[in-house]
Amino acid sequence: MKKFILILFVLSLSTQVKAEVTYLEILKNPTDLRLNLQYAKEQEALGEFKSVIATLERLTALYPTNIDLKLYLLSIAVKTDSTEKVLRLIEEIRQSDEITEDVKKRVAQVFDDINKKRIDDEKAIARQKARQVVEEEEKKRSQVASKENKWTFYQDIGWKATLHSNIGNVSSSKTQYSGGSIVAMSGVEGDNIETINTVTGAIYQINDTSNISLSVGTSSSEQNRGTTDENDTNTFSSSYSKFFERNSFSASYSFTDTNTRRAADTYANNLSFNNTFSLNENHRFNGGITLGTNKGNQNPSNATRRNQNTWKQGFTTGYDLLMGEGAQHKLSLKYTYTDTHAIANHNALDDHTYSISYTENTLWGNFTYSYSESDKDYDTRDSFVSSAITRREDSATHTVSMNGSLGQIARSMPTLELPSFIMNQLNTLTYNMSWSETENDGSLLQHNYEKETFNFGITKRIYY
Repeated sequence: MKKFILILFVLSLSTQVKAEVTYLEILKNPTDLRLNLQYAKEQEALGEFKSVIATLERLTALYPTNIDLKLYLLSIAVKTDSTEKVLRLIEEIRQSDEITEDVKKRVAQVFDDINKKRIDDEKAIARQKARQVVEEEEKKRSQVASKENKWTFYQDIGWKATLHSNIGNVSSSKTQYSGGSIVAMSGVEGDNIETINTVTGAIYQINDTSNISLSVGTSSSEQNRGTTDENDTNTFSSSYSKFFERNSFSASYSFTDTNTRRAADTYANNLSFNNTFSLNENHRFNGGITLGTNKGNQNPSNATRRNQNTWKQGFTTGYDLLMGEGAQHKLSLKYTYTDTHAIANHNALDDHTYSISYTENTLWGNFTYSYSESDKDYDTRDSFVSSAITRREDSATHTVSMNGSLGQIARSMPTLELPSFIMNQLNTLTYNMSWSETENDGSLLQHNYEKETFNFGITKRIYY
């Protein structure tokens, strides 16, 4: 008997310690249904019902027609005596066309019992009936799970406005070096750009621990005063993700074709490999390597564009400290090194970037403050600018950003009651806004400047 008790004790400890899915993986894959459900099951086994409810409420918002998710959330709400949630979920299930009439009648009976309950015995009977309904539906769901479509398709449609205080990076002294002499520097400073974009994407769930993502997109930007930043862009991206007990690995490739309307087209290829090691629930270590090329379309109108062609390699290392319930607060440190080569050596450089950021998950979305410093040292002097001074730049940037969904904002106002259809639409309507201030200090006059930038964008995601 003692040996049997000891074995049970060891098994219970191993169950509590070994959670295959971490909260960081959920943050990286918020729409991955299988991964999120696995996380919810593991949190349920650990007794972390708040995490289970938060995960399921987010999934039901993303997949409002998935009745199985609502039944699962109903079972958790019953376990935690969340009477209001039970009543709301039962009402939604009763109105659904995706379950049998027999199940609806039994759920309706649970609804009536909860409404009429006067004493604890009546509460227990109502909860038991709800559990029976949920258990039967869970059995059906498990039978259908193996036949589920592993593909998820979506369409993003977005709009963004960017306000610049110094879009042309005009120097503070309004002067620059040219041919070794100091001359006046002019250009557009205050300006704004509007961009519309669309992305079509697909996610293929290989198994419970890995997936592949593919997307193609296009965007068009219009500038108010100047013209140098007006362009039409086409993109393709793909990524592979694999999750282990303590590691999450990803490999990604992207191609960007930028058609700048009054300059040469550019083609950029980027390949990256990244890994995150989870020491425990509070400490993460990140690392990655990057490779890339950037080539211009040289033509009679852009006869020297080829000199700006570059290829680069670099690496990133970082650390994340997660604090609070559900990793509500995150402090991140990161160092990035990039070695850029160019056909013309005065365009080749070494870039060291150090950054620190703080992120908080609020009722309205994710708030982030970050600070970064970048040191750029160019290989040789550009004789067309100055044969006596080698280009060097040091920049410091402060950034404040906020992003989330309009559904989060609506839910943060208890007095605001909206129909479920409208709430479902708001949950897939995301916003992002940011403000940044950059101070650039360069060895050449034209690279001494300050600027501020404000961005606001909104994106609607449609699932197929």
